[in-house]
Amino acid sequence: MQQVDLQEDIKAVRDCGPIKVWSVVVTILGDLLQDEESWVSGPVLDALVRPLGINNQALRVALHRLRRDGWVVTEKRGRMSAHRLSAEGWAATERARPQVYGAKGKAAATVSLLIGEPSLTVAEFEALLPAGAVPLSTRSALVSNLSETPQGCLLSAFAPSDMPEWVTETVAPQVMRAEYDELASVVEKVLAHPVPEDLFDRTSLRLVVLHHWRRLCLRHGAVQDLVLPRDWEGARARQMVLRAFQHLPRPKIDALEQRVPLR
Repeated sequence: MQQVDLQEDIKAVRDCGPIKVWSVVVTILGDLLQDEESWVSGPVLDALVRPLGINNQALRVALHRLRRDGWVVTEKRGRMSAHRLSAEGWAATERARPQVYGAKGKAAATVSLLIGEPSLTVAEFEALLPAGAVPLSTRSALVSNLSETPQGCLLSAFAPSDMPEWVTETVAPQVMRAEYDELASVVEKVLAHPVPEDLFDRTSLRLVVLHHWRRLCLRHGAVQDLVLPRDWEGARARQMVLRAFQHLPRPKIDALEQRVPLR
């Protein structure tokens, strides 16, 4: 791939949505650091985010925020800084891995319809809902990982084949579908190009794909994949992204540290 093609590919993926620097850093650490004790140096991190249009000052601000919020730990190693996820950051990353890297999203056998008793306020009903639930009305929702039925509520098996159009639109609004469709289309074009020869080019391209996929798929839980057709836009995007992960494999952190380019 010629350099201009690589830059165009990175820009095309980068433009699929907003780039929040702190979120990009979490994406990078979660992808490259495969155990809780691994670290990445400041120069490597800087070299990876630069092609995404992120300068060193913005990176420093993001790392400061992540340290303040308890997501990242930083230590000095000689003249350089090194960074890793905190225990809390690592635990949150591990919980997200099945949804981000899995072939079918979060594992769940069935989807259920939860209906709250009429005396519940909207806030009280929402407080009962597990993460990833899709509210259908003020006191009803689709859930996929509720361990027990809240007192006074009705929990019933849900048949996806019976969904009216308004439920489909509530589960996956057109805005969500359009974002997934855009990412899938852009990644499909990237996959038609040769793999970049340079290790950092290859890794930066992988990471910007992963960042936007992670940004989209972590907004919801398993309900969408369980009740929508197999070819819905989110499922197509997942297929393209998983192909991209094979096309652009995760590098060893040691290889990046040994080959970090000089500024």
